[in-house]
Parts: sequence; structure tokens; C-alpha cells
Amino acid sequence: MTATTMNAAVFVEPGRIALERKPIPDVGPLDALVRITTTTICGTDVHIQRGEYPVRRGLIVGHEPVGVIEKLGSTVAGYKEGQRVIAGAITPSGHSNASLSGSHAQCGAGTAHGWKPLGGWRFGNTIDGA
Repeated sequence: MTATTMNAAVFVEPGRIALERKPIPDVGPLDALVRITTTTICGTDVHIQRGEYPVRRGLIVGHEPVGVIEKLGSTVAGYKEGQRVIAGAITPSGHSNASLSGSHAQCGAGTAHGWKPLGGWRFGNTIDGA
């Protein structure tokens, strides 16, 4: 039987992160689903927990995991299912001006000019993390 839920560390409110069961997400064409085998707490996670760095309530935190690719999106190249990988917090879009210029951490995809301070840090910040 295939699992349909996973454990996730979820930001509830400043001072409170809770372990909750969440549905395992499906992958889009540019995505990879990674089964987390090892992770740690980053200093940024501590700032999020303390409310010193604002994130939305209900966000799955965590952004420095190691794991195994369980499923790949249809257009992902250079990786294979079963491969052990590490995922970083910087998740550039690959198409903003900043990303195309090699400034991945400033990738402000969706901005008029493609640049935004810390715009590339989306994983566990503006989108669900690990």
C-alpha cells in the first residue's frame, strides 16, 4: 500500500511549530518529489519559529534536506528516480533576469525586472519546504 500522507513541520504562529500529517504532493512537469531521509534545523528556522522572520501560517518549514527522488516531473532532465540528492533553500525560477544572469539568490520571478533581495529563497519561506 502506498502512503498518501507525510509528516511535516508546520508554522502555526510565532513560538509554535507543530508536526502535522499532510497529503503527499504530486509533481508538476518541473518538479521532483523527494523522500526526506536526513535534515537538520537551520538558524533561519529558529528565526521563523521565534516570529523574527515572517512566513504565512500553515507553511511547511525546512529547507536543507537530503533524500531520495521518488518521482520526477515530465520535463526534469539530469536526474533519475531513486537518486540521492540534497535540496538547498535557493530555488531560482530559471527564467527571471536575475536567474539568467547567474544571480540565483536574487531571482525575483514575477517582478517587473526579475530582481528581488532574497527572491531565490522560496523553499520553506514562500512555498512549502521539507
